[in-house]
Formats: sequence, C-alpha cells, structure tokens
Amino acid sequence: MRTLFLVLLTACTTGTGASSPVSPAPAGAAPAAPGPAAAIAPDAAFEPLRGLLGRWQGDDPDRHASGWFTLAPDLGGKVLIRHSRNDSPQGHHDDLMIVFATPAGLRASYFDNEGHAIQYAITATADRIELLSDPAAGQPRFRLRYELHGSDELAIDFAIAMPGSADFQHYTGGIVHRVRT
Repeated sequence: MRTLFLVLLTACTTGTGASSPVSPAPAGAAPAAPGPAAAIAPDAAFEPLRGLLGRWQGDDPDRHASGWFTLAPDLGGKVLIRHSRNDSPQGHHDDLMIVFATPAGLRASYFDNEGHAIQYAITATADRIELLSDPAAGQPRFRLRYELHGSDELAIDFAIAMPGSADFQHYTGGIVHRVRT
C-alpha cells in the first residue's frame, strides 16, 4: 500500500472544532461571528480544480498513518482554502493552502505547523493538477501532483528537486478517497 500522503514535505489539512453553546454578548461587545453559510460557488477561474473540491480521506494501516484534507471556496468564491492533517508514528502534520487567481494563472500559498511557507504556480489538465514551487537560489523545489482516478479517488504525489537539479524525486504520496456526506 502506498504511503499515505497528506504530508507535503510537510503536507495537507485542518481539524473541525466541536460547537459549543453561545452566550449573549455583553452590551457594547463586538458582534459574534456569523454561523455556517450556504455553500459558496467558486469563481470560474477555479474550474480546473473543481474535481478536487470536497473532503478527502486516506489511511495506511501498515504504516499506522491516516490523514485527510478539505478544499472549499471561501471569501465569496474568490479563493479556495485547503486544510490538511496527517497523523503517523513520525508525528502530527497540519497545513493550510490558499489558492487564488492572478492574471498569469492560478497560484497557491502554503503554510504548515513546521514553519514552511511555499509559493506555487498551478497547472491543470482534465485528470491532473500540478503545483510547482517557485524557484529560489540555493533552495529545493517542490512538486505536488493530484491525479483524479474517477470522481472519488485521488492519487497524490509529492516530489522534491534538490538545489540546482531539475530531477524531482518522489518523497511521499498515496491514495485518498472522497468522503460523501
């Protein structure tokens, strides 16, 4: 069984918090955050990523690893937000990615609980989405690929090219399945 991805180098997700009762706010206090909103439609610029929207989950019992990620529109459909989590004997990993449109194409900003911040350019075909990190002198480059296998299965591959090399080497990856609700 392939290694569960969701660990970009450091890789994907978020958790959901339990809801709690809300007490009335004291007079003069800031208004409470709005409750859950109706589904937000993503802008047309995100059409190539539509197949990734939703919640995805993967487990690797042989490696005692599990993880998940969500990808959803936010800010009125102007961005996509990916939250990701991976738990394994090697540790716990959380990350956040913000996908946005620019005149030059789709881009993403990635942040994780290990302190990594990576800027990506995104390209897409009918069944593959690729995120390629921006080059930086003396730094490795990162490539994150999603390959759709039907509507409910996704292969993920994260690869690294060492500084000065164009040769990407597989680092981690796996298969995740869409969680239908």
